[in-house]
Amino acid sequence: MTETIRLAPHDPVPDYGNHALVLRRMGEDDPGAVVTEIVFYGAEGGSMPFAGSLEEAVNTALSHAEKRGLKTLYVVDRTAGKLEQEALHDHGERSFAGDSLQDTDTEDGVNGPDIRDRPHDAGFMR
Repeated sequence: MTETIRLAPHDPVPDYGNHALVLRRMGEDDPGAVVTEIVFYGAEGGSMPFAGSLEEAVNTALSHAEKRGLKTLYVVDRTAGKLEQEALHDHGERSFAGDSLQDTDTEDGVNGPDIRDRPHDAGFMR
C-alpha cells in the first residue's frame, strides 16, 4: 500500500530514493499556465505530464506507484501559495503589487538583491 503525503506549497521534496511525486506548478514559458506532472524516482524513474485535475493526477500516480511497489507518493501544489495565487489571478504577472522582496544576508556582506552591492570577492564580479 502506498502512503500519500501532501506537502505545503513551499515544502522541499526529496529528489532521491524510491517514491512518486505529483507536482503542480506554474508553466516555465507561460507563468499564467498551470502544469501538472507525475515523477517517479528510483530504479524505474521517469516522468509524465498530466492534463487532468490535481486529484485525478494523484489517483493516477497512486495506481502507478502501487504497481511499481513504491511506498510513498508525495503531492505538492506549488501554485497554492499566496503570491502564486496572486500571480495566477493576474495572468502570470509577478510584480506582486509593489511588495518589496528582500535578498539581504548581512552575515555574508550582501546588502540587497543588486549584484553591485555584493562584495568584490563574492565570485560574482571580476
